[in-house]
Amino acid sequence: MSAGQRTTQTARHLFAIGAGKLAIGRGVRTAFALLIPVIAGDLLGQPLFSWAALGGWLGSLVDKGGSYRTRAATMSAFAILGVACAYAGTEAAHIVPLAVISMLAVGLIAGLARVYGDEGSTIGLFIAVIYAVAAGSPSPLPHAALLRAGMFLLGVAWAMVLSLILWPLHPFRPARRAVAATYRALADFARSLEQVTGTLGSPSSPGIHARARAHHADVRSALETARVVIANARRPRQGRSPRGEQLLVLTEGAEQLFGTMVAIDAELEAAHESGSTVGDVAFDKALGSLATTLTLLGDAIDDTVIARRRDGAMPPVVTDFTVRTSWPNVHLRSAAALLSRVAGDVSVLVDAAGTVDARASAVMTQTAEQSLPVPPTRATLAWLRPLRDALTARSLPARHGLRMGIAAAAAMWLSFALDITRGYWATITVLIVLQPYTGATMRKTLQRVGGTVLGGVLAAALAVAAHTKLAIAGIMVPFTIAAVAVLPLNYAVFVLLLTPVFVLLAEPHPGDWELAGLRAVNTLLGGVVALAAAQFLWPAQELETYSRQLADLFRELRALLAGATREANAVSPEWKRTVDDARRRFGVAVTNAEATMQRLITEDAPNPRRVEAAMTITTYGRRMASTLSALVEARVRDAASVSPSESSSLLAKLDATIALLEGSGPRLTPDPISSVETPRGEVVGARSLQDAQIDRLHAQLAVLERAVARYEQD
Repeated sequence: MSAGQRTTQTARHLFAIGAGKLAIGRGVRTAFALLIPVIAGDLLGQPLFSWAALGGWLGSLVDKGGSYRTRAATMSAFAILGVACAYAGTEAAHIVPLAVISMLAVGLIAGLARVYGDEGSTIGLFIAVIYAVAAGSPSPLPHAALLRAGMFLLGVAWAMVLSLILWPLHPFRPARRAVAATYRALADFARSLEQVTGTLGSPSSPGIHARARAHHADVRSALETARVVIANARRPRQGRSPRGEQLLVLTEGAEQLFGTMVAIDAELEAAHESGSTVGDVAFDKALGSLATTLTLLGDAIDDTVIARRRDGAMPPVVTDFTVRTSWPNVHLRSAAALLSRVAGDVSVLVDAAGTVDARASAVMTQTAEQSLPVPPTRATLAWLRPLRDALTARSLPARHGLRMGIAAAAAMWLSFALDITRGYWATITVLIVLQPYTGATMRKTLQRVGGTVLGGVLAAALAVAAHTKLAIAGIMVPFTIAAVAVLPLNYAVFVLLLTPVFVLLAEPHPGDWELAGLRAVNTLLGGVVALAAAQFLWPAQELETYSRQLADLFRELRALLAGATREANAVSPEWKRTVDDARRRFGVAVTNAEATMQRLITEDAPNPRRVEAAMTITTYGRRMASTLSALVEARVRDAASVSPSESSSLLAKLDATIALLEGSGPRLTPDPISSVETPRGEVVGARSLQDAQIDRLHAQLAVLERAVARYEQD
């Protein structure tokens, strides 16, 4: 392959539009947030309105959707931190050493903010960008720091009005619809099983069974669609998302519930084939109540449905799903036992649906179904725990934060030392393109530099054609909409379309095209600094396989399980410290795995099924760690011990999972109908707390095994 062909192939790869839907609505809203302050500043003759435009732009992008309370809290936190950075950066801009050192600190904080998931990562990056602009552009105006901070706050306030009042967006709506469709398909399946129980022993029973089995394909199709949609919803986002994790839990719960219902279908068919002619209204009532509850679950998850309880009617309770187990036919006894398992599964799913957001809780109230009360956890300063867990020598976020701080400070120092006009563009480039992994940094640098150069050429041509502010505004509107709309699909195209907007916005005089070249040079400088930092400051090369890192995650989970369940004096502070250390190491491992997964999602566009499986592994790994924490607290309180046989069983399953991920073990065959996170057995609630916790660990581990099997299969 010639050099020209390689260059063409690389360019196609960098600018290829990924699968997904254009965010047109988000683009239009962001254009309003950016351009209204620009037009107001031009009409009033106030150049400081550019800070309001910056606040509107970043404030609009920081809104990732969710409940109004969460979005308002996120945008308010960004407004407060952004105002502080605009003020402090402007004050530090006149003292170069102070500006450089403070940029190092802000960059470090921005990198560490990844441990707080999607919102933390976005806010961390944006406040670092604000500080870089403020500290990299000294102002001769009196009270400049106060003026900039005030204008920035005005811009964010305008973005909040648009996002929360005039034009709220719902990025997780497609995923919620897909998961809701799964529960509606399960409800149809439950209704078909209700008809099956009413025709036991009749000639029409085989036909009814055939129609029930036809629902299997519908449910399976809905489940697979939900997995892909959830994975695609995660693609343009950074880090963890609580709503995404809840939807994952609901999808996995639907998978487990489907398996149990299929088993019930099989037992009912076997009962008919064995000659049983006994039916009972209890089966009809239980399955009808199940169908009603599954329909309510679908309505609770789907935020496009106006579903409210009528006349104060409550969802069916768990006891409505249970039937007596004293049947003469063994298959009916088995079906009754499986229905009791469904009761426990559904109670957990109702709780999960009620915590998706406030609208869901209004449709489906939480049942708080637990076998025994879970001990309360200490919430004091709990928000510091992710940060504390990340502050270790092995932590990927800690290394990345320090790398980002040093690189951003170096870019700012170079811009001052070389007296580069608008040198903060170089610092911004460093902050945006520097990623935890060297390969990801290289790719994003090429995308940003390539997009900026091509966008600069386009901006130069547009600058020559646009001779008035009105003409410039007319150009900026469609380019802003298109840039934001394509951001989830390709970063290089986003930069290409956005460069003319900011070049034209920054031009002091219409028709001046020299800033396009200046932006390209500054972007190239920032890219060089970012690549150097990625190469020489704790370089993290691309992993050969993500499976190896997942194996490390399971190894740390095994260590936590072994420590939590081993024979020890439960009231000994030394044992508790050992378990806490194991929990912290697992926290670092799962955080690193999530960071790598996000890189794979945004940069390498892997199979959505593998993405969903990896997301399930990290989500349920955390849930299993939480259950182990509850088990430890219960042991401390009751001075109890765990059966060695139970501990050995769980450890053996984890060993098999680790072996599979490392390529040295056989393919997993987990129980296809194990419950989600509820006691296994015929009676729910008649077990000790420790028994329930051990059963929950088995159920969570079954989900993990199934996710690993899917990951390795794809």
